[in-house]
Amino acid sequence: MTVAITLVMLAATAWGQSTLEVPVQFDFLNPGARSLGLGGAFVAVADDATAALVNPAGLIELTRPEVSVEGRLRRFEQPMLVSGRLSGRPSGQGEDIVSGPVFANVSNWWVAPTFVSYVRPMGRWRVAAFRHELLHFNQDFSSRGLFQDHGLETRGTAFSAHRNIAIATYGGAVAVQLPHLRLGADLLVQHFTLGFDFTRYVHQTFYGAPDPAQQVFHYTQTGDDTGVGAVVAATVPLPRATFGISYKRGARFGLSSFSGGLAGTQARTASAFKVPDTVATGVSSYVTQRLLISTEYTFVRHSQLLDPYVLDMVNTGETASRLNRFSIANAHEVHAGIEYLLPIKARPALRAGAWFDPDHSVHYTPTAANDLIDERLSASLGSGRNLWHYAFGTMAAVSPRVDVSAAVDHSARSTIVSASLVWHF
Repeated sequence: MTVAITLVMLAATAWGQSTLEVPVQFDFLNPGARSLGLGGAFVAVADDATAALVNPAGLIELTRPEVSVEGRLRRFEQPMLVSGRLSGRPSGQGEDIVSGPVFANVSNWWVAPTFVSYVRPMGRWRVAAFRHELLHFNQDFSSRGLFQDHGLETRGTAFSAHRNIAIATYGGAVAVQLPHLRLGADLLVQHFTLGFDFTRYVHQTFYGAPDPAQQVFHYTQTGDDTGVGAVVAATVPLPRATFGISYKRGARFGLSSFSGGLAGTQARTASAFKVPDTVATGVSSYVTQRLLISTEYTFVRHSQLLDPYVLDMVNTGETASRLNRFSIANAHEVHAGIEYLLPIKARPALRAGAWFDPDHSVHYTPTAANDLIDERLSASLGSGRNLWHYAFGTMAAVSPRVDVSAAVDHSARSTIVSASLVWHF
């Protein structure tokens, strides 16, 4: 037993310092039940109060003061590698009984009011104020340690982790009507909070259960910062159609990291989290007076999360010399939606849409050596996938001044339920 524990301790010292076995993938979604029901194809529609963030130029469509409130329920799952044997044959002893990696889903449920805005028309100008809950994750992670055999039986350390991250956006928007063109802009003040706690520990025996009392590495990230972003946008009315374009620059936030390992080794670093910039462009058209079709292409610079936020987590121990092996792909999203207004007194609408959500998780490119680190990180960071989202929604006027909308967006790894109320003064 002493020899087995020693092997594990040596493995922990040599290559057990990275924290990037915890999944890193965040989604930054626009507000509004109408937008959600249209599959996110909203930059060219943008004719309600949520346009204040999505495309402020669309606020020109509003001719009366308007208040909008939205709440969402969100489920999101991320697969993570929790146990199993990556190489060699299982011994059949203790926990070494499964050949191949074993994954489990880390779930995040969130129910909250996510958007509120006020819009006021002023001649050919529009002004708006809003608050949006851009991001909110509260997740627990754990792994029991992986078995590997590259000429020597090794077992990776077990770990447990907790991450709580939230970004709230407060903004002011302005739009102006020009001949044949509408322009809009936002100033975004975004508040960021982060708490990430990660602990590695060894096992009671080589093949036995993890022992949380035998800690060999501890890593934390903490952040509480405010940053500034902006949006610039335009819409162009066309014959029977509208063209919209919007550029959103996300804020950058400071955070601090602490890592401590065996033999009293410690390190403190300053790092940062960058909200990805996005560019969205699209066309919407009323094919008939009651049928709307909308399309949108959105480019999201998810790669901005890599340096320094992600690289800070791997710039210790085993992976410090392999920073160039990690990557996050930018996303090229495609959205499409339709809306049909029923010829009934309450002005109900039916909506449907779909959109393509490319894989934007962290990936690792193995070295030519294909060693223990390559094998483990390739398996840990290989569960990202492209997703298709399908959306449905509805709207009804409960009074001449109040509209209520609801929508559902579903993919293999997430479900969002949205309900919103719009009050026209």
